[in-house]
Amino acid sequence: MKEGPSYEKMFELQRKADQLLRENWLENVLFTYRWWIALALAVVPWLLWWKMVDRQRLFEIMTYGFMVMVVSMVFDAVGVEFDLWEYKYRLVPLLDVFIEYDIAVMPVAYMLVYQYFNNWKSFVVVNVILAAVFAFVAEPLQVWMGYYVLINWEYIYSFPIYLVIAVGLRWVMIKLKLAANKAV
Repeated sequence: MKEGPSYEKMFELQRKADQLLRENWLENVLFTYRWWIALALAVVPWLLWWKMVDRQRLFEIMTYGFMVMVVSMVFDAVGVEFDLWEYKYRLVPLLDVFIEYDIAVMPVAYMLVYQYFNNWKSFVVVNVILAAVFAFVAEPLQVWMGYYVLINWEYIYSFPIYLVIAVGLRWVMIKLKLAANKAV
């Protein structure tokens, strides 16, 4: 039986790849217009959200948003790891995910929908529209702008994932709120 590459060899290849990524980022990404757009995507949604958030429900809404962030980053990391997609331009060269989308654009949009659409029917309808915008408008725009590279992925695959994240996490929030109320 043939033995695969040693851990040391894999580590060295990964180290070289990481070094090349950082060098490319410093030479070709940092302070370019794409980097500034990425920075705006990371900051502007939060500024808008802060003006719009219902401060009476701040903890609940932020909990939902943080769950969206975690799930989004995990799905994103899995997709990159399995070569389904890749990102050419990143705000920071430390993570393989499109961090500004995972920590700002998606959670802020989802939190606003969570805040304003309280019954299941309106929540699902608005999230179907939001999932369609993310999958069929935002993702193609990211490809066109050069941020996002599809490898073994189609936009249609993203649509149900965006919807399941929103609906599944709302269900989790309802269960958490019920559990918290029983504990009181």
